[in-house]
Amino acid sequence: MKTIREKRLEKKWSQTYLAQLSGVPQPTISQIENGTRQYPTFENMKKIAEALDLRLEDISLPGQKDIN
Repeated sequence: MKTIREKRLEKKWSQTYLAQLSGVPQPTISQIENGTRQYPTFENMKKIAEALDLRLEDISLPGQKDIN
C-alpha cells in the first residue's frame, strides 16, 4: 500500500496537478497527505485514486496501519 503522497511523487506530480486531474481541491489533498484531514470523504478518495490510476483499497492514509 502506498500513501497518496508517495504515489504522487512517484509520478512527479504536484498537488496542484493532482487537484486538476482529480477535481479535489489542492488544500484538501494537502490536508489528506499531511494527516490533518483524518476522515476524507469517500468521494474525494475515489477521485484521487482514479487520478493516480489506483484502486481505492490500494491507498493508505498517513498513520494508517496496514492490517494485511
